[in-house]
Amino acid sequence: MTLNILYWIVTLVIAFLAGKAVSKAKLPAILGWLIAGMIFGPNAVALLPQEVLDAAWYKTIIMWMQCAFGLMLGTELVWKKIKNYGKALAITTLTQSLGTFALVSLIFGIVFQCIGVPVYLAFAFGGIALATAPAPALSIVSEFHTKGPVTDTLLPMAVLDDIVGIAVFFTVNAFVARTVSGGSVSLVMIPVMIFLPIIVGAIIGLIAGVL
Repeated sequence: MTLNILYWIVTLVIAFLAGKAVSKAKLPAILGWLIAGMIFGPNAVALLPQEVLDAAWYKTIIMWMQCAFGLMLGTELVWKKIKNYGKALAITTLTQSLGTFALVSLIFGIVFQCIGVPVYLAFAFGGIALATAPAPALSIVSEFHTKGPVTDTLLPMAVLDDIVGIAVFFTVNAFVARTVSGGSVSLVMIPVMIFLPIIVGAIIGLIAGVL
């Protein structure tokens, strides 16, 4: 375990240096982090082996980091900003989110129909496709200290996009679970599976916003 932690630290240092190098070219540092991750991850050089990615301590650290990024993004989700952009923000978010879901589901549906895989699984892939990573947007905004209408729209849109993604994914997941289980999953449980994560997230978000 000690050796794996050492590998992880070395990979982080290399990623940090790669970010600094990329910054010299006037590009976002996160690009260097991503390149270092792809090169030194388990699918290439494997300096960071799959064993580390599967370790409980690593997953715990990642979850805490995700919570931290969530709180940082939550501070940008100010309702006054959303009201200022009004329908344009909502329409753009829904269009690109639901459009992505429809397109990916359609393509996978056609492929699955041709190879004999249950077509309903295509909707699961469509839901997965909505999982965007708002952290890069936040990283670039913080690094370059950008301000203006694009920045003010980008971060709330990234958060709203994930909210739509969560709602769609858990909706699809609930119906797929019922289909796979042969109807053993109660219809009453479907709205619970859909809205419980959103409600829990909203409550925690409100508490974090007050703090």
